Amino acid sequence: MMSAMVCEFVMTFIFLLVILFSTDEKVNGIFAGLTIGLSLTLIHLISIPATNTSVNPVRGISQAVFVGGEALQQV
Repeated sequence: MMSAMVCEFVMTFIFLLVILFSTDEKVNGIFAGLTIGLSLTLIHLISIPATNTSVNPVRGISQAVFVGGEALQQV
């Protein structure tokens, strides 16, 4: 369980860094969308087999609260 949480945290952190660095005012933002999209694809390819990732903890938690039961226990 702890390894899944660390994986989610690291992947979300990396994704946020990519977003922040590619949309910085000092950087030419022409390819920002492509960079963000490709990094999101790579993050999903890496972490879906490990944790069925969402890279957005709020989305995952909200769905678990909505469904309740076993889904909420897995959070």
